[in-house]
Amino acid sequence: MSEIVSFYTTALPRVPETRSRLLEEIAWLESRLIEFDRGDCAYEKAMVRSYTALLSARRDELVALCDID
Repeated sequence: MSEIVSFYTTALPRVPETRSRLLEEIAWLESRLIEFDRGDCAYEKAMVRSYTALLSARRDELVALCDID
């Protein structure tokens, strides 16, 4: 789990592919949240909190990237 958190919390380099990578990551996180939506165990609730935080961070990065362009 720590590798996943590390990967998603590391800032992306400023290259042209950054926008498409961010969009892919956002789509993946959203799909995972949909899958966990019906879960009620503690593990699934923890994953929803983690993915929600990561999704918010990636969306903020995308907005910042679009402001730069």
